[in-house]
Amino acid sequence: MSNIENDDSPRRRRALGKGLGALIPKSDDGEPKKRRYLHLPIDRIQAARVQPRSKFDEERLAELAESIKESGLIQPLVVREKQGRYELIAGERRLRACRLAGFDKVPAVIKDVTDTEAYTLALIENIQREDLNPVEEALAYRKLLDDTAASQAELAEQLGKSRSTLANSVRLLELPDQILDFLAAGDLTSGHARALVPLSERDALKLAQQIIDQNWSVRRTEEEAKKLKEGAKPKKKKESRYRDDALVRDLTERLQHALGTKVRVKDRQGKGKIEIHYDDVDILQSVLDRIFDE
Repeated sequence: MSNIENDDSPRRRRALGKGLGALIPKSDDGEPKKRRYLHLPIDRIQAARVQPRSKFDEERLAELAESIKESGLIQPLVVREKQGRYELIAGERRLRACRLAGFDKVPAVIKDVTDTEAYTLALIENIQREDLNPVEEALAYRKLLDDTAASQAELAEQLGKSRSTLANSVRLLELPDQILDFLAAGDLTSGHARALVPLSERDALKLAQQIIDQNWSVRRTEEEAKKLKEGAKPKKKKESRYRDDALVRDLTERLQHALGTKVRVKDRQGKGKIEIHYDDVDILQSVLDRIFDE
């Protein structure tokens, strides 16, 4: 999908901004049109060069092929016309199974969509079916963020995810390749992997191997990762004592509620400072928006 639109128009910058509902054709009265599909020659359908899912279980694929032989393909593929052929948008596992089953033609819905919209639809189908491993899902989110220039909050809304879920997924890509391989293979869960993100590469690799060898729970992993992280921090100089009374606590709570993030008020004898904490640039932008909108 290297040929995604390169212009700087608003449509390019906010490719998902119109919502996925825009991909559903409407009739004149505003109601969704009934899907119509054709039976297309299977040899005229090609898989997209870039798609969210990269691994397929051959045994489960064979089982699906047998099921399709018995009952037919119940859910049609989704394709788009491209250079006289058809490029698959959603349903590669079904397409592979139909080929194994020896089908000459398959039912398919044809959609007129851009590269980015096609990739988004493929991602949504795989997420809904829980077909992607955590690394494939994170890479898919990263690609859409790069291709559409959408913020994490905007993309999360379009995909029906929380911003924190999407952000945590993308952060996994900061891990060393070896740990991502463990995660893709199912040797580690997303919970295990998230606990390793703040660690150095050496500590993360060491801990990952212990998790696998000793079958640690996510809770145990988080505890061990915390110990390593704290052990790597230089000792801070002891801070002079700041006020911690009802007035300061009330002010802190009011600021946190107003700004939507953690705030610390450091006051000593009527003088001090306010610290505003944020975990990523989206939270910082949200804080700035609230401040300047006042």
